[in-house]
Amino acid sequence: MKLLLSLFLIITVTAAWAQNKPAENQQLFYFKNNGLQVKEPDSSDYVRVVRPPDSSSVLFNVAEYYRNGKAKLIGKSSTINPATYDGQCLTFYPSGKKQMLLNYTDGAITGTNYVYHPNGKMYLIFTMDTLRNQSFEENMRVMSCMDTTGKALVTDGNGHYVVYNNLTYAISEEGDVKDGKRVGEWHGSYPAEKVTYTDTYQNGKFISGYCVTAAGTKYTYTGKQQSPEFPAGGNTAFIALLKKKVKVPATLKNKSTQVFVSFTIRKDGTVGNPLLLGSVSPEADKAITAAVNASPAWKPRLINGLPVETSWGMPIVFGTAPAAPAKAKTGK
Repeated sequence: MKLLLSLFLIITVTAAWAQNKPAENQQLFYFKNNGLQVKEPDSSDYVRVVRPPDSSSVLFNVAEYYRNGKAKLIGKSSTINPATYDGQCLTFYPSGKKQMLLNYTDGAITGTNYVYHPNGKMYLIFTMDTLRNQSFEENMRVMSCMDTTGKALVTDGNGHYVVYNNLTYAISEEGDVKDGKRVGEWHGSYPAEKVTYTDTYQNGKFISGYCVTAAGTKYTYTGKQQSPEFPAGGNTAFIALLKKKVKVPATLKNKSTQVFVSFTIRKDGTVGNPLLLGSVSPEADKAITAAVNASPAWKPRLINGLPVETSWGMPIVFGTAPAAPAKAKTGK
């Protein structure tokens, strides 16, 4: 299936970005390169444009654009925001060259997928297993990998796989694969933090790892990544805390209103940058934002044993929809 860019769409998006208002029949959402959604276009790195489904489809048309006006992504989604991609999704480098051709099913990458180097040469061909209890890396099966000159590094699932940083394109980690799965020791680094790490895999499954900081301190870990966690109860406790701080207008108490709350969890666990998708009421929205900013510290996200800043979010339902009237019992 060929994905075509509409010149008209590019023009209307550029104009809407400059004026901070969307063209008719489209919705705009603004993001930083790390995926954090922001309210103002001036503080964003790219814009997501969501348009109604085509007449023969139930999927929304999604296009993303860099600030230079060039396309970043073209695909389809079953939801408006956050996006739940379905079908083929094509992404581009800021230069305009093709970056990835991915296949999605209900928001998950499936099937055979293709990644390209910034110079346009093929970089990676991989397939995805669909086990939900495994990480992306553990589900990934690398079939082919080439360097920037086209030299084969992995052939038919066997060889040495090199992973590049998405922004700098420096090598971030590398190691061997067998039958498409990671095996043995993998070595990587975070140059900005002057951190190196070594992970051990067996048949694609992460076993253990350790990292060494710039100060020479060594940390060991048994999980490649660890999601952020609100102390004493997780997301459920955090949602309950927010609800205690919010007074729902009497006119809305008998109906269910859902909003999506996103925010940043910093390396030290403090919370900030709250953003609401949807609205309860102006007063309630302000109370939700204030409650997020005043949240107790979370356990931060960990990658390779080290805390990292991350975006986090969840849906929250306020009010209660009235119960359906009981059905009358009929006697015989």
